[in-house]
Amino acid sequence: MMKAIKSCVNKECNSYIHKMKYKDEYVYCPFCGEKLFYVCADCWMPLDHSTEKFCPDCQKKRTDKKEENQQKMMDKSVKAAKAVGTVAAVVGGVVKNGKDIIKIVKK
Repeated sequence: MMKAIKSCVNKECNSYIHKMKYKDEYVYCPFCGEKLFYVCADCWMPLDHSTEKFCPDCQKKRTDKKEENQQKMMDKSVKAAKAVGTVAAVVGGVVKNGKDIIKIVKK
């Protein structure tokens, strides 16, 4: 569980424009004097609590993207395993034929 970021939500404040983060001890923005809020780390939307780092929408997007990336990695792993299997079969066939050739030469 990650903790939310505390920041100014006044859209005209330099603190908001530059996405500055503040410690929990700060209550008011040092630039504009507005009250600081816990905000989503992605969209900077004010949060009701300080226990989560992302709003529900951004958390869902992150979860979906993570699942999508995991699926892509699985697909790549399957392709790689198939390629290795094919190469192993070809090499196995060559080695078998190579051994037969050595037997013929020895005779």
